[in-house]
Amino acid sequence: MISKKTKIGFIGTGIIGLPMAINLSKNKYDVYAYSRNPKYHAAITKKGIKIIKNLKEFFAEIDILILAVSDTKDVKEVLVGSKGLINSISNISIVIDMSTICPIETIRISKILKQNNMSLIDAPVSGGEIGAIKGSLSIMVGGDAKIVKKIMPIFKILGEKITHIGDSGAGQIAKTCNQTIVAQTLNGISEAFMIADKFNVDKLNIRSALLGGFANSKVLETHAKRILDKDFEPGFKTKLHAKDLRITNNIAKKKNLKLPGTSIVNKNMNKCNKEGYGEKDSSAYYYMVKKQNK
Repeated sequence: MISKKTKIGFIGTGIIGLPMAINLSKNKYDVYAYSRNPKYHAAITKKGIKIIKNLKEFFAEIDILILAVSDTKDVKEVLVGSKGLINSISNISIVIDMSTICPIETIRISKILKQNNMSLIDAPVSGGEIGAIKGSLSIMVGGDAKIVKKIMPIFKILGEKITHIGDSGAGQIAKTCNQTIVAQTLNGISEAFMIADKFNVDKLNIRSALLGGFANSKVLETHAKRILDKDFEPGFKTKLHAKDLRITNNIAKKKNLKLPGTSIVNKNMNKCNKEGYGEKDSSAYYYMVKKQNK
């Protein structure tokens, strides 16, 4: 098991990463962060998290690395790039990647790290900023079962639903499935609201009724409320959901899968991102469906 003396390092202290780092710090873990941008330093340090500005010094200081970055290329750069972990002096034996990236690349990176005596655990999350703050995230885990058991105390601080899916990459596959379902549910809600509007029926009452039946979901509870309140402060940004759906779309192409629903939501989410909603919550997807029905 991991002791409280273990030094945990975070790269990626944004909407999801910072609350996770804070929760570990609150639970008396020794937490460090690598952050190049000074404007974030005050918010990080006041939570008891130590900042290291030099990446090589950061790698040399910590025992476990947790990533919560935006995209596959970021993970590759940090771990296997020319200035990345495998080319640095460190005591790191475990890397926990809580980003959402391509599972095919996760498997490849895992093999490279294994050759360098390091274990990669892919552990993407669902639950957004609220879940990260409350420590109630759903964590989808891929990797060696013995390592997963060893780091379970960390996961139990960060989430409530922790599922070891399978071998390396399986966590990312689960997250791909999650993002596909969330986006298509969001599309369904948006289309349902179009029907309500066409007949001048109150969408608030529609949502209230649906919450009591088989149509109920976290997406209906949370995203539909955001749509009705016109409150798109990001719990999960549109640009990130668009990226996640592109991953799904690319997997479908590589594996020769026909996923028409995924194609639709991928197209609409990319439009939503490009039309100025990239920094807004992904529930702004609703406006793409509304635009199509003018």
